[in-house]
Amino acid sequence: MKLCQENGNLPKIVFVLAFATMLASCGSSSDSASDSVALDETPVIIDETADTGSADPLEQSIAAPELDPDDQIALDTESDLLDGLDTTSISSDAEAVLPDDNGDLLPAVFPTETSLDLAYAQAGAALIEDLNDSLALPADISVSFADCGMANAFFLPPQFNTDPEGAPGGAIIICHELTELFFNLFGDIESAFQASVFVMMHELGHALVNQLQLPILGIEEAAVDGIGAVFSTKLGLAEGVVLAGWFFFSQGDSPFFDTHRVGSQRLGDLACWGVGGDPSLLEDPTIAGIAEQLVAAGRNCLFEYEQQLNAVNTLIGDNVRGGLVDVEVPTLNN
Repeated sequence: MKLCQENGNLPKIVFVLAFATMLASCGSSSDSASDSVALDETPVIIDETADTGSADPLEQSIAAPELDPDDQIALDTESDLLDGLDTTSISSDAEAVLPDDNGDLLPAVFPTETSLDLAYAQAGAALIEDLNDSLALPADISVSFADCGMANAFFLPPQFNTDPEGAPGGAIIICHELTELFFNLFGDIESAFQASVFVMMHELGHALVNQLQLPILGIEEAAVDGIGAVFSTKLGLAEGVVLAGWFFFSQGDSPFFDTHRVGSQRLGDLACWGVGGDPSLLEDPTIAGIAEQLVAAGRNCLFEYEQQLNAVNTLIGDNVRGGLVDVEVPTLNN
């Protein structure tokens, strides 16, 4: 994993996990890194003409890009972009009775000038398509990978859908510019893809809240961060949860009254839940350094992840087959 670019001078992390408590619960021990972590100040790729009130590209409210269905790229298109793509099958012993499945996630990839961004989109769309075998949805949800003019991702509920032929369950938009921003930050193809998967799962969380009318305590953004963390971890991509948290931290804190938790808080939550879901991440010295500070703050991340997992199972467990069994996770190699 690559949390920082070379030649970077960056702010010290001032908080983070319950390291000793976690290790005691796991019955294992590990030395944690005490060195401070530096992060390069990566500029946000944003359309400067857009009216935004925040430095966080995921907090910006923008209109959906105009997408022509005839322009989308078929998922089975033979392309050198996907050379070296391999998959990992995620399995689970859990079984669940699915409710009526009347909808699907409908991925569509739209052209972009950057071949790497297109490769990310193709891999993300393949993952989204494979999720249909594990999710039962009341109505179709479109998932479009497209140029937006800024680094962003968002869910448009059905009532905001201006296309009469659009998916009745709403639309998820993943901007090509966002995965490019992730790559610029991490400098690593696989790390950027894992972080983008968390964003996809976060936006899917918004769609599930809307479709299934899930009860929410607190703010919805924090709740769907939990859904995204659980889904990503069950897909074997807990590291992407931590990486996404680092991304939010790197962008600086959002306005105090924003609908999201501020960047440093989101890093704390996502790093805690990522490590709580996959303690093997503590083998990475940078993540261990974050975890050490979370422990010092009194957080028990194994317990916190179990809280998120139990909440997801209680609210949408009947809509998920076997903990996302048999979902193939594409891996993009450098």
